[in-house]
Amino acid sequence: MCEAQKVTADGYGDSVIKHFQKLRAENELTDFKVIAHGRVFEVHRALLAATSDYFRVMFKGVMAESKQDTVDLKGVSADGLQQVIDFIYSGEMSLSEENLTEVINTATHLQVTSAIHVCSSYIKSLLTFENYEEFLSVADTYSLEAVVQHWESMIHQRFMDFSQTQAFMKMDGDKLARHLPQDSLRLPSEYQLFLCLDKWFRFQANRMTTDSAKLLSCVRFGLMSEQELTAISDSELVKRCPIGQQLVAKGYHYHMDSKKGHPTIEENCKVRAESASIIMVHLGTSHMPFQITAFNQSNKSFYCLFCDVNGIRDCRIASVDNFAYICRVVDFGGGTLMSSLFRFDPRHLMGQELRPMRRLRLEFACVAHARCLYAFGGTTEQFAILDSVECYNVQSNTWEELQPLPAPTHSLAAVSHGSKIYLSGGVSGDRAIVASFFSFDPVTRRYEAKPSMFYPRRLHDMIAHESKIFALGGITRQGIPLYGQIPIESFDMTTNQWTVLSSTLGGRSVGHYMHLGGDKILSLGHEHHSATEEEMWLYESETDTWSKYARAPHRMSLNSALSTQLHINFFQEKVSAKIIKDK
Repeated sequence: MCEAQKVTADGYGDSVIKHFQKLRAENELTDFKVIAHGRVFEVHRALLAATSDYFRVMFKGVMAESKQDTVDLKGVSADGLQQVIDFIYSGEMSLSEENLTEVINTATHLQVTSAIHVCSSYIKSLLTFENYEEFLSVADTYSLEAVVQHWESMIHQRFMDFSQTQAFMKMDGDKLARHLPQDSLRLPSEYQLFLCLDKWFRFQANRMTTDSAKLLSCVRFGLMSEQELTAISDSELVKRCPIGQQLVAKGYHYHMDSKKGHPTIEENCKVRAESASIIMVHLGTSHMPFQITAFNQSNKSFYCLFCDVNGIRDCRIASVDNFAYICRVVDFGGGTLMSSLFRFDPRHLMGQELRPMRRLRLEFACVAHARCLYAFGGTTEQFAILDSVECYNVQSNTWEELQPLPAPTHSLAAVSHGSKIYLSGGVSGDRAIVASFFSFDPVTRRYEAKPSMFYPRRLHDMIAHESKIFALGGITRQGIPLYGQIPIESFDMTTNQWTVLSSTLGGRSVGHYMHLGGDKILSLGHEHHSATEEEMWLYESETDTWSKYARAPHRMSLNSALSTQLHINFFQEKVSAKIIKDK
């Protein structure tokens, strides 16, 4: 016998409401009367109790009203009650600026939550930087949190427009100080924010004494260029602010420290972005330069943040403190290869050469862990397979040789998880593709063997999420039956076991996969069997399913792109100008 299935009638709720409307219009089965200022409204108890917390409590209680068939409401207008009762029976109400307050008052008094939400939406649709005072007063009186949040969002999303209004000029220092530190504040530059504040301080002379230190501390001087810092250093605002010169000096220190090595990251040099964005590094070829691009999830657009003409034979990418560290092998032509460590700073869209690895490596694994970079194995330019390991300290700009790998290996994958680094697969010294899996402890500098993967693989990638590590993509040994595909595998740290999941086509390079948060893993360029080399696909591990995520501009191949995540302010002038327009 089959199990019973629950089936649903489309539009059932709307149909019930329409029948209640008809019953009310024809005055059928009404069993309660609501009165306000002498006007009587005949209604149905059941519908009032279902939509109004006020009436539900009244009808269920032991008070006298629960036994009566009439209630005379005080504190609400008849017209406001008319609108709310009409809303209860239809989900619609007629609102205007003239009746808004009395309708909100009635909806709040009767605790009709849906009506309050509709009123809030109506206010949000009317709210501007010019008429805000009256509407915010209503929102404050009736605790309309959605309206207040919308107002704050308007300020953050359109701050430069807001700064041209009387609303900005009149805003007190404490309120302004709540907005300025937010990462959601959309600004063309911190320099423009400084100019806005300079105008705000000039509006009332006493503000300089009471608010200058508090508000200037919200400006991220480390994000200003050295030219901008020079332009403001002699301004009256900086001179009169008790900590003005100190804040500007911090901005200069960021630039000076960057030139020497890795700067100290403080609030004054953090990028204004609420979440990290996808960053891709494209190896330079004769058709396309070495290029760093960013993907803006909100508008599905790509931005070229940096490029140079260097030809790159091989590179790996890792991020530390919102810098992209790119270990690369630069091809200067004529067979001349040189090791390079290149750091990209998304704050100023600048690149800087740092001290390269001691040994030139191709097809190695690179991972960031505890503010250090680790390079494992690889090959020399003469194709000798390496077992050597190097560690780069970002603070001191120095490389250190560590204990070698258990065996010479190239084309392996590495991922940082918890207190350890995990490595898998690759090609061993006897040129065989391996399924090995082991951990490295950066503190004790010891390796520990773990259960091997089911499939030997090289040129693959690993992603860590919660208690699991995923091995994705890659190329396996000839003769292993795959039916054209290599499965994703996940290692459970709690059970110490591997599990085979769904499949992808054989990988073409390290760096095709990236963890987007939660169970989401991004694949770049032709890894999924339905993808093209210009597409990104999303894998969700909990459901073991794939879906399309984005498509790169025409002719931008993602096959050889490496990826990481950095915070990027796409509203910054110098970033927004870098958008790539697909022809």
